[in-house]
Amino acid sequence: MAALLLLATAGFASAPVDARAPPTPVCGVCDLDQPTPSGERVTAGESSLTVTVHANESTTWRARARLATGADALAANDTLRRAVAVEAAGDGIASPSDVDARLDGEALAVEYRDPDAARRSLGAVVFTPLTPASPDMPMVSGGEGTRYLAADRLTVRAGPGLDVRGSALASPSDDGLVWTSNATGDAARPSLGVESDPVAVPEGAVAPGVRAWVARLLVGNAL
Repeated sequence: MAALLLLATAGFASAPVDARAPPTPVCGVCDLDQPTPSGERVTAGESSLTVTVHANESTTWRARARLATGADALAANDTLRRAVAVEAAGDGIASPSDVDARLDGEALAVEYRDPDAARRSLGAVVFTPLTPASPDMPMVSGGEGTRYLAADRLTVRAGPGLDVRGSALASPSDDGLVWTSNATGDAARPSLGVESDPVAVPEGAVAPGVRAWVARLLVGNAL
């Protein structure tokens, strides 16, 4: 009986409990490809996403996608436009709320908030969705899938009174941290490759790099 129990336990331990989730687009609006009730598809072309991290841990997201198809259908139906925008925003890494959608010519502009995408730590604010979460239990496979860019340009910036620091793969600019599709590869779903969370630290903070590292450590990401 003990031998049978040992074999059963070994077999259970060697079998994966769960598989890692599929890759997730950073910007669901930028990855838009949805049918309309009339059968016409709404698809995104050139696109961008800007995320602003605020001192109160809230984040605002502004996605803009020039529509390759479907602009007329969305222009003619406000309800459809909002439904498409809400679903597309939810397909990305954010948990969107207060979604607002409008057409600017043939471009779909979608703004929303995510109150749970950042965590305050040591007076800094850590922006967490770019790094996939791993399983809480050791020896268990699974967790969130890798992130792919979807947008042609992603900008993560800090709100008033803060400076953002982050991944070496991003290009620092006056507007924050910037990733582009050219920088992440030419594949259909180029991996974002972010291993450490961007952190918004107070302007003028002493040793901001160390402060950002400790803030990441306290939320579980110190790479």
